[in-house]
Amino acid sequence: MWKFLPLALIGLTLSQPATAIDIQVVKINETVDAWLVEDHSNPLITLKFGFEGGSRWDEPGKEGTASLTFGSLNEGAGDMNAETFLGILQDEAVSMAGSAGFEWSTVSFQTPTASIDFAFESLETMLTDPAFDIEGVERMRRDALAGAVSRDRSPGAKLGDAFYEKLWGAEEPRNRDFSGNLETIPAITRDDLLTLKNKVVGRNNVLIAAVGDITPAELQARVGAILDKLPEVTPPAAIDPPSFNTFDAPVEIDFNQTQSIVFAVAPAFPRTDPDNYAARVVNHILGGGGLGSRLADKVRNELGLVYGIRSGYSAGKDYGTVSFNFATGNEATDEALDATLEVWDDFAANGPTQDELDEAISYLTGSYATFFLNSNDVVDYLLSIQIQDLPPNFPEFRNDLFRAVTLEDAKRVAQRLYSESLRFGVVGQPTEFSPYE
Repeated sequence: MWKFLPLALIGLTLSQPATAIDIQVVKINETVDAWLVEDHSNPLITLKFGFEGGSRWDEPGKEGTASLTFGSLNEGAGDMNAETFLGILQDEAVSMAGSAGFEWSTVSFQTPTASIDFAFESLETMLTDPAFDIEGVERMRRDALAGAVSRDRSPGAKLGDAFYEKLWGAEEPRNRDFSGNLETIPAITRDDLLTLKNKVVGRNNVLIAAVGDITPAELQARVGAILDKLPEVTPPAAIDPPSFNTFDAPVEIDFNQTQSIVFAVAPAFPRTDPDNYAARVVNHILGGGGLGSRLADKVRNELGLVYGIRSGYSAGKDYGTVSFNFATGNEATDEALDATLEVWDDFAANGPTQDELDEAISYLTGSYATFFLNSNDVVDYLLSIQIQDLPPNFPEFRNDLFRAVTLEDAKRVAQRLYSESLRFGVVGQPTEFSPYE
């Protein structure tokens, strides 16, 4: 969440094209490096810190603590309340804010070069001595409660909660409500926020990405001084990959609406698998590529059975999934499902054509430039590839990994991905839904 950042700064772009991105690895201290794309063409510095830890640390009955902690991180600092702190940041055109995830939480930072001394001093104060001002925290709590109400009313969220509880089990850590709910969010205290912040914001569990008008030496000096003042923390222990239960019946959520939302998932391999890039190509062809994909062309464009349809391939560090989802009128649910499965099964058996493969690779490589449109995009991407344990020269050869996928590879991986048994769910009031018949 970026607060008060002038629009004139948000749009600043890098002077280098994606193919020319030069990532320097800057040694901050004995254990921490920062990845820097140095660019002095614009007087702007953008950083993103990734701290290992987050909602994994939420106490039972206080789910949402990490989310509220990082959402409130800029709500005052030192002896300044939220209004004062955010006001002086606005005056200096500086932005800093936090966001919590399941395994990693982030702090984003942006400053004009002219405000660099003030900005890094303020960042240090926020990270080492956040005020968690009562009025500011309560404002963020109200936002969190509004989000919880919205999720409670969302048919998609209802289906997702029930589906993954059946798929992975109620005790699976990934199934915890890390955003919190109407019972847990009010139970979170200021002490809970401080405790969680001190568990996550450390000097030894951090990855750093930086872009802009700063030299390696200055980045090392300024960031190193901040890390020296942070505690050493213990990241959460690793958890096992989830176990995928089989279904003998679909998950069905009754919801009074004129359309039904259908969701299906099967297990797949993790991103470390040699077939990861071929899998991304074949998913694009099957249903990840929008209206031109196999599924959309048949089920939406030709048959007119759905409002929208997509497939997905999600690859984590130790497990993956393939999926599809669509929305359709209640009376057409079973017909749309049959048409979808016909395309799915045919693609598993026969894979794509050479023309489809060529078009997908052209899109996936050509669109890579959009990862580097501005400094915010770049720090997000630099942090992402660090979290994935990819090397700093990854942008130089990433597109080659897609171009190396042959038609034989694509056909083999399509069979490997889409031959697994699907688990099904639906929310709405379908006239008929019988995926297992």
